[in-house]
Amino acid sequence: MALVNLLGMLDHARRHGYGVGAFNVPDYETLQAILDVAEELRSPVIIDVAEVHLKYIDLDDVATVVRRAAERAPIPVALHLDHGETFETVIRAVRAGFSSVMFDGSSLPYEENVAQTQEIVKICHACGVTVEAELGRVLGGEGTSERFEADPDQFTDPAQAEDFANRTGVDALAISFGTAHGLYKGTPKLDFGRLNEIARRTQKPLVLHGGTGVTDDDFRKAISLGIAKINFYTQISVAAVERTRAVLQDDPELISYPLLLQRAREGVKEAVGHQMRVFGSAGICDRFPDICAECDACVLPNDSLDTDPPSQTPTASTQQMTRDETTELIKAVTRAVMEGLQQQR
Repeated sequence: MALVNLLGMLDHARRHGYGVGAFNVPDYETLQAILDVAEELRSPVIIDVAEVHLKYIDLDDVATVVRRAAERAPIPVALHLDHGETFETVIRAVRAGFSSVMFDGSSLPYEENVAQTQEIVKICHACGVTVEAELGRVLGGEGTSERFEADPDQFTDPAQAEDFANRTGVDALAISFGTAHGLYKGTPKLDFGRLNEIARRTQKPLVLHGGTGVTDDDFRKAISLGIAKINFYTQISVAAVERTRAVLQDDPELISYPLLLQRAREGVKEAVGHQMRVFGSAGICDRFPDICAECDACVLPNDSLDTDPPSQTPTASTQQMTRDETTELIKAVTRAVMEGLQQQR
């Protein structure tokens, strides 16, 4: 099965009432554990590579590994750039073979976020790559024991979300309605009324970031109201660390690194498997054996290399571009977009 993008994957999830987990991969042990449990549970899965984790894992290398794994996997697998903060990183991900990207312009002034997202959408859609953007700010941090909480002043405005979705043409929208990245201070209090209004106004697959700390019932309710993609990482990291810590406490003299990795993988699989069951994605590939044909998702379509950025969203195709063809298309579309920006100035 080929690598898929988010277009059909999230549409299928919305129509059938489940959410797809997007699990961050800072290393290959975590990647293998996530793919293993996704196959065992017959669940579609999104492999997230965050820009902040590129100090641990190489963008090009992970794209090659995930693409090959997806070809062997009997389940839909998407490779997604998480929280891409710059134009350059997004383009690097597209060139590397990512099937989807997130451009996070949430810290920018609104109109600048709109303008930059519009240009990234043009380039990515020309290559069959889907785009997620963020509006409102999900605060917090990762890789620290410090605890965070949401700031209502940073929550997504429903009217602005509608305007943003219409003007940018993004395929998925990450919103802020009560979660925070990293460990949460207490239990998140999600603004479900806000979520429901944003879903009604945008008619887009919505994305929940900062899933650690959200209760199982709140996840299910959020999915019922329009959340289709759920980002989840911190609890995975906690589970892996706790497993390795327990091994070392039992045997302080242990020197078997492979055993530590094995225990860490077990922790990751347990955490990810639990979330897949909560999200309702476990068993989806058995319930819908033709999910790949039905979801109509694909990697890069083999269209002609046109220098004008097409306005359509990604479409399905059974063919894929070669790396050289993809590179040339990206160059052509990027050149056209940059020329347009210069003319506007």
